[in-house]
Amino acid sequence: MGANEHLPAYYRQRYISWYRWFSRIYDPFAKLLLFVLNGGPGGERRLRESVIGRLAPVPGDKVVDICSGTGTLSLMLAERLSGTGEIQGIEISEYQLAVARRKQIPGNVTFTQGDAQHLPFDDSHFDRAVIFGALHEIPRDARRNILAQACRVLKPGGRIVILEHNRPAKTWRALLYRLLEWPSPEYSTYMDLLDSGLQNEIAGVGFRILDTAVVASQYFQVVAAEKPGPDAT
Repeated sequence: MGANEHLPAYYRQRYISWYRWFSRIYDPFAKLLLFVLNGGPGGERRLRESVIGRLAPVPGDKVVDICSGTGTLSLMLAERLSGTGEIQGIEISEYQLAVARRKQIPGNVTFTQGDAQHLPFDDSHFDRAVIFGALHEIPRDARRNILAQACRVLKPGGRIVILEHNRPAKTWRALLYRLLEWPSPEYSTYMDLLDSGLQNEIAGVGFRILDTAVVASQYFQVVAAEKPGPDAT
């Protein structure tokens, strides 16, 4: 059995080769994209800070960064928590993780390679969860499994914030954004998520939607939700 045989078929078939090279440019690509879409210099950091602001972590919180990529958001969460608490980043791509692990990692941050459909954490372990721009890469059944796992590992009343692609109301803008995604291997799952509806999928596994926003020139949407407590009706 090869080293990658334990990974999901969709990842073995499409994304291993994609991230073998894309991980090398992922960070500068994100900076360039959000320079254009989110107000020029510092656009990427502002967007990530807005997601962290909606997540509202406090010192001592346990946070899971699902599909943590090159680790930028996990490290920003460590800044917000001032070295306290626990931040667990889980990422399926060994190439993305290799980039993350070359960064200066505080002691309260741990990166793990794994499939987010099977989070290696106990039930109700975390206070907060975040998924930043990853669900559109993943087939619908796997997305649902990942969201259900996020709900499982959150404490009752725990909050999740998800940033994902958005379908703008104006046709010309929606077509432009589709064109930007068309060359990537994730185009079919990107379109499927837009058709299915991010809020529908989040609510479908038991989360309660708290608020939503459209950001970065309508390229992204942000959804905040919580795991209902035992007394929720």
